[in-house]
Amino acid sequence: MVGDLHASVQALKDRSPSGVLVGSGTLATELDRLELIDEYKFLMHPMIAGHGPTLYQRGLPRTRHLDLISVEPLSNGVVTMHFRRTA
Repeated sequence: MVGDLHASVQALKDRSPSGVLVGSGTLATELDRLELIDEYKFLMHPMIAGHGPTLYQRGLPRTRHLDLISVEPLSNGVVTMHFRRTA
């Protein structure tokens, strides 16, 4: 992407009706700050590391409220959770 992040990502979203997958906490933080994330899909692993990075290391300007779309337990103990931002 070149230039304005908001304009570039919005153009990408407009060209990708099935969505854009982001796996970077740093990029996700910036996209969330620009209110460009519509849905979240999280994987919850059955362990607590006790250390390491968080999803939003630099925080967000305000709390995000989410609506639960679906939850699916997988055979390996991982749980997938799908949320949509509350309007």
